[in-house]
Amino acid sequence: MSQINSLSDITNNGLCIGCGICQSLVGTDKISISMSEKGRLEPKTIKPLSNLEFEKIKKTCPGVIVEGLPQTEVNNNSKHDLIWGYYNSLFYAWSTDKDIRFQSSTGGLLNGLSLYLLETNKVDFVLHTAGDPDNPMRSLPKFSYTKKDLLNCESRSRYGPASPLSKFNEALDTNKKFVFVGKPCDISAIRQLSKIDERVNKQCLYLLTLVCGGSTEFTKSQDFINSFKVKEEELDIFRYRGYGNPGLMYIKTKDGREHDKEYNSFWGDESNWRVHFRCKICPDAIGECSDLAALDTWPGGSPAGEDEGFNAVIARTKKGINLLNDAIKAGYIEKGDDLNIDDINDFQPHQLNKKKAVYARHLGLKKNNFPTPQTQRLRIKEIYDNNDKKFNSVEEEGITSRVEKI
Repeated sequence: MSQINSLSDITNNGLCIGCGICQSLVGTDKISISMSEKGRLEPKTIKPLSNLEFEKIKKTCPGVIVEGLPQTEVNNNSKHDLIWGYYNSLFYAWSTDKDIRFQSSTGGLLNGLSLYLLETNKVDFVLHTAGDPDNPMRSLPKFSYTKKDLLNCESRSRYGPASPLSKFNEALDTNKKFVFVGKPCDISAIRQLSKIDERVNKQCLYLLTLVCGGSTEFTKSQDFINSFKVKEEELDIFRYRGYGNPGLMYIKTKDGREHDKEYNSFWGDESNWRVHFRCKICPDAIGECSDLAALDTWPGGSPAGEDEGFNAVIARTKKGINLLNDAIKAGYIEKGDDLNIDDINDFQPHQLNKKKAVYARHLGLKKNNFPTPQTQRLRIKEIYDNNDKKFNSVEEEGITSRVEKI
C-alpha cells in the first residue's frame, strides 16, 4: 500500500497526527475525531466523502504533503542552513510579563507575542490549544479574545494529542483576523490550505510555532497519573510543565491531592517519549514554513535545573521579524543576545539527528510498501546524501523494525 486512496489509508499507515484539518474541511457530520486505543486522536468517516472532498484533504493533510517555506516568503535578508532552512534572525527572547514568563513554557515568548497582537488590535483573536476545563488531561482548540482567555486555560505546552485545526474553518467563517499558534505540522496544513482557500492569507495573519519534540500518545499521560493511583475523572489540574523553566509535571485532584515529577524524570529518556509514529518520520519538526519558531535553550538538549526562562527564536519571514521587533519596541518582549546555528544545534541535538535521519526512514518505509509524506523545499534528500552511509543504513533498518508499532 504505497498509495493513499482513503482517510483510513492515512490513519492505518501511521501518517495521521490528529490535527483535525480534515474534519474542518468537510464538517463534523462527515468526519469524527476520537481517541484510539493507542492514545491517538484519529479521524473516521461517518458519511462517505466525495472525490472532491477527499482530494481537498489530500492537498492539505500533513500526513500526505509537507513543504518548506514558500518562495514568496524568502527575502533579501534571508539566510539559509542545510538543516534549519531559511531564517532572518536568531536570538534569545522572552516575555517581559513576569507572570507569563514564570507560568508559561520556557520564557513565554509565544504567549507574549499573542498578547501583544491582541492588545494592539492587530488581530481579533488567537486560535491555539488549551486544556479542556472539564477533562484537564485532554486538549481543545480555543479562540482567545482577551488576556484572561489566553492565559487562564493551561495554554502552555500540551504534549498530548490535540486537534487545533478542527476549528480552523470556523475561525475563517468569523471573517475576523487572527493568529494561529500550533505545531509545525499544523502550520504546514494551513500553508497548504492557503493555496486553495483565499481567506487564509487574508484572515490568518501570523503563523507561530515551536520547535517540536513530538506529540505524545495519550497513554504516556495516563501512565503518569496511574503511577500515583489517580484516575482521570479525579483530576482538577494537569500540567506538563511551566511555573518555572522547565517546571514540574504536576497534577492536582479535585479533593486536593498533589503529585509531581521533575521534567527529566518524565522526559529525559527519549526512547520512552512514546511519540506518534508520524512524529518519528516528520520531515519538518522545526517549523520551516512558519513566520517564527520558539525553542528551548538547554545546552546539550536537556535542562540542568530551573532558570528564569529563556526562549530562542528563529524568525523565518519578514512578517515574523517585524512582529518581534514591534513587540520588543512596545515592551512585550525582551530581546537577549544574538545566536548562531551552532547554538541552535547545541540546544536541539535531537532535531539535528531527526532531520538527518528522516529521508532514510522514509526509504525504509517505501521499501516495505508503506506510503510517506510528499516533501518539497525541505532538503531531506540532500541531507541524506551528506550523511555517513552507516548512519543512513541504521536509520533505514531501524524504521523497518518499528512498522509494527504503527
